Amino acid sequence: MLLGWKASLARTGRLSRTALGVALGLAAWLALPAAWAQAPTVTSVTPANGATGVSITSPLVFVFNQNMDTGVDAFPSFPPFAIGNLELTPSGFVDSEWSTDGRTLTCTPSSEWPAQTTITWRLNPAGTFMPFTSSSGTPVATTSGTFTTGEGGGSGGDEAPTLIAVKPANGATSVSVTTTVVFEFDQEMKENPLLGGFPPAVPGAIAWGGTGVTASKFSYAWSADGRTLTCTYAGGLPGETLITWALNPAGAVIKLESAAGEPLETGRYSGQFTTGEGGSGGEDCDPDGYPETWGTYSLSKMAMYQQTSTADPVPDGESPFMFGVFLTSPQAGPALTAGTLTLPDNSTKTLEAIFSFLSYSDTPATEAALNAAYPPGNYTLRFTQSGQAERVITMTMPAVTIPVPKIANFNEAQTVNAAQDFTLRWNAFTGAGAADYLSVMVTDTNGNVMFQAPNLCIPRELPVTATSTVIPANALQTDKTYRGTLTFGRMFYSSTNAVPEMGGFGGYARFTEFTVKTGTGGAAGQARFTGYRLLPNGNPQMDLTGTPGASYTIQRTGNVGSANWTSAGTATMNGGGQAVFEDTQAGKVFPLFYRAVGN
Repeated sequence: MLLGWKASLARTGRLSRTALGVALGLAAWLALPAAWAQAPTVTSVTPANGATGVSITSPLVFVFNQNMDTGVDAFPSFPPFAIGNLELTPSGFVDSEWSTDGRTLTCTPSSEWPAQTTITWRLNPAGTFMPFTSSSGTPVATTSGTFTTGEGGGSGGDEAPTLIAVKPANGATSVSVTTTVVFEFDQEMKENPLLGGFPPAVPGAIAWGGTGVTASKFSYAWSADGRTLTCTYAGGLPGETLITWALNPAGAVIKLESAAGEPLETGRYSGQFTTGEGGSGGEDCDPDGYPETWGTYSLSKMAMYQQTSTADPVPDGESPFMFGVFLTSPQAGPALTAGTLTLPDNSTKTLEAIFSFLSYSDTPATEAALNAAYPPGNYTLRFTQSGQAERVITMTMPAVTIPVPKIANFNEAQTVNAAQDFTLRWNAFTGAGAADYLSVMVTDTNGNVMFQAPNLCIPRELPVTATSTVIPANALQTDKTYRGTLTFGRMFYSSTNAVPEMGGFGGYARFTEFTVKTGTGGAAGQARFTGYRLLPNGNPQMDLTGTPGASYTIQRTGNVGSANWTSAGTATMNGGGQAVFEDTQAGKVFPLFYRAVGN
């Protein structure tokens, strides 16, 4: 598909990158500062863009990638006098409500949507008098979409679906921890890929319960006739555990519906079964050495790369180099109130207070600029907590030379047989010492960890001298595309007793992201461009839909009839088959034409 760019394209904010999850409990302080530095975006919408047969009572649900200003409700436009923040055509009113974490906005029609009608919505239209913004005040880009309702009640004249069978049977005992949970319905169902929702912010269509059960570890697959739903738990269910389930529980935002849009009756279907011995999640494993209720303080310096072939990895397309400081309060307090960071040259940076966090981040354009701004030396972190004396923590950053991680058998990793052990190999971490660490992580499109090394909870060791690890048979599913992260790092500060109920870290790391594909890797279908804009920094940004989890090479040319297309980067679809791509390469001359080629 081709997309022509003109200078008159609307301007909007940047899309924040998906933050890397890394070993040693550092994921949170890597992800949040990068997100705050950029404008918020809509990561998913329900009903999906272009959906048909939608119930006339279905809410319109937006999920954002950042915490939002929850003091702003949805307001319709009153042309020509005022432009609201949620335009609806045909016009109408909604009752809006924010989730507790400020990332999900649910807009329920004040009266039913008109039946058999295409509804067009536009979020933050140009000129709105009260835009939706992030908690820091940055507005969301104008976003739009459509859905079409069914007949009155959204049923299309059909009756509500009925659950006719379930496996394991209700009340079953000694169930294998590797079992799949299967639900069979009396009619074809709508194959919503996001049945699990995003709990607790967005309750899903199935509520799971049980000690050690993590709802996000379930994946869902429909039969060809759309009547049978198979639910698979990654890594095996907890052993000797009572597992409970409920379909369309009260308060669910995402629901099980018939193909005609009629929802399964709320709260009618539930059950339970008990697993036998074995399984995962039943053990109390705490590899980082401190309770989850503790707070953290950290200082990090990092470089992020992408590997898309056997060639050397290249810096990530968006903010590849970063320096950050991040603090969280202990769950029970005392709360953080203020903080500063003194650099080796004695200059001082003030930490920004957002909710219960304190942070400072910087994303220099090059690694040379990163090293010049944040050289080796003493970094002094000062912060205060409610009712406490000032804490003064000095971390000494050494001169660090770390190679860029690179997968040595990249092509083999794109054709993995999920039913057999697979050995993943990489370059040596030259010069590694006792203070260094190495980690490998493989996640699915929803961010669930499918494989991790080292993993002290299994246990699975991975010495810093290792150049390979074995991904066990059946750890991954067939015909899937996964995201891998290989990390080389050095921890130059670690403490669990300098501040009561707070763990402290200081580290430098290089990360390389890559794909792991099983079977066909979920071969990419045709992609479609659904939106486009010119950012304030002059870069084109576009919205795409395609095969969930698949990656696409974004190519461009200056002449639509040219045979010479050059790569502008890679876009990977999320679990809902959506992606946002920004062309960050320098030297662009408009007009430009773009196409997406499945990998």
